[in-house]
Amino acid sequence: MTVKEFFKSNAFKSLAVLICIVLVAGLLLAIFNDLLYISDEERLNRTLSSIYGEEVTAEPVELAEDEKEYSYGTVNAVYHIVEDGNYLFQTTGTGGFRDGNGKVTLWTVIACTGTREGGDLVLTGIEKVVYDSNEGQSYIANLNDAFYNFFAEHDELIAGGGYFEAVSGGTGDLNNVATGASQSSNAACNAVNVALACFRTVFIGGDA
Repeated sequence: MTVKEFFKSNAFKSLAVLICIVLVAGLLLAIFNDLLYISDEERLNRTLSSIYGEEVTAEPVELAEDEKEYSYGTVNAVYHIVEDGNYLFQTTGTGGFRDGNGKVTLWTVIACTGTREGGDLVLTGIEKVVYDSNEGQSYIANLNDAFYNFFAEHDELIAGGGYFEAVSGGTGDLNNVATGASQSSNAACNAVNVALACFRTVFIGGDA
């Protein structure tokens, strides 16, 4: 077969069509990636809007690596909210389904008075807890609004140093379990506990 015959053949035509499809698909993918791209800043702004219902100024707080790890889980990020002086934590709690390896990530607003700079910072409670994501938690949908609202309804106990738990059949005042999702409840409670432990030890300088 000559070169001229090859360019006129069905094989070449099929190859040309495939090349065109690949080029067009690549171009479309690049365009949609640009259109749908969400920056870290925009993602944070959306999170802040969902939590506060309005625009707020969030100043990132830097932590040392050893200030991020706790028996309950890990601190992913912390922000100081300028408007109300509170602190917003993104934390991941461990101890979820299955075999205690599952994780739940939440946003927790720690309410406080005073300032770190003034040395008079005091934890007064929890303003709000909002779901972020999870790893392997099949019944995470069972953690409803009432479950998350529970964290913000016990300021006196939290101010007194309490931590949450998720014990099926338990009677403790800070016991928070969603029916059918006890292990996910445990991981979620631990996510909130990470925020509390970090605030108490790193921000206030006390014991966890």
